[in-house]
Amino acid sequence: MSSFENNNSGQNTVNSEFEAWVGILYSCISADNQITDSETATLSRVLSSKQKFVGIDIAPLYRKAFNVRAELGQLKYISACSEWIKGEDKETVFALALEVLLADGTLEKEEKNVIEVLSNQLEIEKEMTSKIIEVIFLKNKGNIKGI
Repeated sequence: MSSFENNNSGQNTVNSEFEAWVGILYSCISADNQITDSETATLSRVLSSKQKFVGIDIAPLYRKAFNVRAELGQLKYISACSEWIKGEDKETVFALALEVLLADGTLEKEEKNVIEVLSNQLEIEKEMTSKIIEVIFLKNKGNIKGI
C-alpha cells in the first residue's frame, strides 16, 4: 500500500458510529437517486432528536456519506455502516431508515430493496422487521406525497 492510500484510507471507510447512522439514513434517502426536501428535512429532524447527536455537527457526516456511498456503492456502504451499529440500536436505526424513506409518502422499488438489505445487514429478525414496517407505514399513512 502506498503512503497516499494510507493517508486517504479514512476517507473511504466508515470510522465511527455517527458516520454509520448518517450513512445508513443517507443511503436510504438516496436509494431512488432522488432526494426530496421532505426526506432531507426528516433525516435532519430524526438525527437532531436523538441524544446521541447532541453537539455533533452533522454537515461533515453528510458530505462524507455522499462521497463514500458514491465510491463504495449502495450495498457495500450499507454493509460497512451496519458493522458500526450497536446491538441495542439496530432496531432503532432500522425504524428511522423507514421513517426517512416514507417522508415523501412513497416507497419505490429501489427503496424497498434497501430496506430488505438493511434488515439483513443489521440482523433484525423477520418478525420484528415486519412489526417495524407495519408501525411506520401506519404512522405515515396519509402523508402528502413529495413534500
